[in-house]
Amino acid sequence: MTATLPRTPAPPGGRSDARRRARRTRLVVTLVLLGVVLLLLAAVAWIGVRALLAKEALERAQALVGQLQAQAVADPAGALQLVGDIRRETGEAKSLTSDPVWVAAEITPVLGTNLTAVRELAAAVDLVSVEALDPLARVASTLDVSSLKPVDGRIDLQPLLAATDSVASADTAVRAAESRVADIDTSGTLGFVTEAHARLADLLAEASVLTGTARTVTQLLPPMLGAEGPRNYILMFQNNAEARPLGGNPAALVLVNVDSGAISIAQQASSRDFSRAHGTPDDIAPGLEGLYYPFTNYVMDITVRPDFPTAATLAQTFWEREFGLHVDGVVSFDPVALAALLEATGPVVLPTGDELNSGNAVQLLLSEVYERYEDPRMQDVFFAEAARSIFSALTGGGFDPEALLPALTTSAESGRLMVWSDRPEEQDVILTTPLSGVLPPTNDETTTMGVYFMDQSSSKIDYWMGTSVAASADRCSAPSAPVFTATARVTSLLTQEQAEELPDYVVSTWWGAEKFATAVYVLGPPGTTFLDATWGDTGIEQEIVAVGQDLGRPVVRLLTTIAPGQTSSVAVRFQGGEGEYGPLAVRTTPMVHPTEVTVADNACG
Repeated sequence: MTATLPRTPAPPGGRSDARRRARRTRLVVTLVLLGVVLLLLAAVAWIGVRALLAKEALERAQALVGQLQAQAVADPAGALQLVGDIRRETGEAKSLTSDPVWVAAEITPVLGTNLTAVRELAAAVDLVSVEALDPLARVASTLDVSSLKPVDGRIDLQPLLAATDSVASADTAVRAAESRVADIDTSGTLGFVTEAHARLADLLAEASVLTGTARTVTQLLPPMLGAEGPRNYILMFQNNAEARPLGGNPAALVLVNVDSGAISIAQQASSRDFSRAHGTPDDIAPGLEGLYYPFTNYVMDITVRPDFPTAATLAQTFWEREFGLHVDGVVSFDPVALAALLEATGPVVLPTGDELNSGNAVQLLLSEVYERYEDPRMQDVFFAEAARSIFSALTGGGFDPEALLPALTTSAESGRLMVWSDRPEEQDVILTTPLSGVLPPTNDETTTMGVYFMDQSSSKIDYWMGTSVAASADRCSAPSAPVFTATARVTSLLTQEQAEELPDYVVSTWWGAEKFATAVYVLGPPGTTFLDATWGDTGIEQEIVAVGQDLGRPVVRLLTTIAPGQTSSVAVRFQGGEGEYGPLAVRTTPMVHPTEVTVADNACG
């Protein structure tokens, strides 16, 4: 028999107490869970209401910004009040999306990513509103574009000087917001959040271009216009009827003096006023003349190397050597850019009685003048008078400021307007703009190839030449070693009969109207190597003249000679190495007839 221990008797009521304790525990847990659920629901409701209110505030701000763009021009003083309204709306949106409940909810899965993105977007918008729109509106309220028009040959520099700090502050804020938005992680966010992020990023990218330009203008113009002392500048007019890689030969040069905003012509010269002088400036690497063409001993060839600081330094050297007066900078135009300026100034009447306008400037300056004057000296006089007349219209304030800015912008972007300063601190700023005439040194932002043309017939035949460039990048066959191709085409737009009717000064010095030679320079992207060149036509004189390195790039110099009506083409390939390559882009010579450029990036197969 097995012995068993006696059970300890339960105290009276013990089992019922345990049940009551269990019920109380379950009740407490239930109440806590219910409280948490209620708190979560309240938080969600709180966040949802605040998100809706923030959305409405941002939409009101967006509508006000649309009004601000028009009012800043029509009523600059009233724009300040509008900016105040915008600041209130963006400030409210920022406040609504940054309270403790909102921030705490950002740790939740899925929802948190969206909340963080919205909060950061609202903060970026408020940053622009407070630190960019406000100072810009204050500048607009005091700086009237028309106040920058010269009066009796003088520009009032004080408004620009007063605006410098405010514009710099606004540009800094826009770029900070742009960087902040770029860092926002929108992976996994809801569609409307992703779209809002992309839209704001695009708007800030556009805004940073505008504020950057404004900052450059207010930073550079006062000192370059003599706010800190007199300056001398060469205005170099490139004649692209005789093409050079940077545009054309510098047929006419004007020395302009500026002092405290007062602008005047000090001297005019033509290429015939300069002697041929040997000697390469120290900053130009040896061996380049064999690669390109001799360009340091004759002023008409200083624009051969496709690098405007080189041409400007040579222009400065030639002028100072010939006339003994220091040159502080160089500005380059061509007749196409002058035609764009005439859109702003309106027609000007030359001493010859000719009316020069935007519609006839290119034809008159690059074609008709050669038919009218056989003596090159008379041609130079005509160019000089045209330059003086347009200069007088600009410095006399006879232009529409709102038409002038687009004309200058288009000319700069197409390489027809370039600027160089011998002040390093100013040149550093210019190098960040399209005015520099400099190829990008890296492939970070764009993978840029250069394709340039140069007349080698000793003629003015490029008024009747058509050019095109087709660029492509094969990033697929070998992603770590892409191949870049530039196909250049040169076409004579003349029949043989038309060529024979041209003045002797226009057709080739050596071959008359029989044929015309054009050098084609192809510069590959930085860090690439030259692979090969394939001519697309037979029966045409074609050759590779030189292959080398310059500006951190491979350079291929080719020569093609075509008869009237013929077309020559060549495809040049470059092999890339390992590394990052930005979007494909092309720089080319600003010809009389703009070069047709097509780009096929990531062309595979």
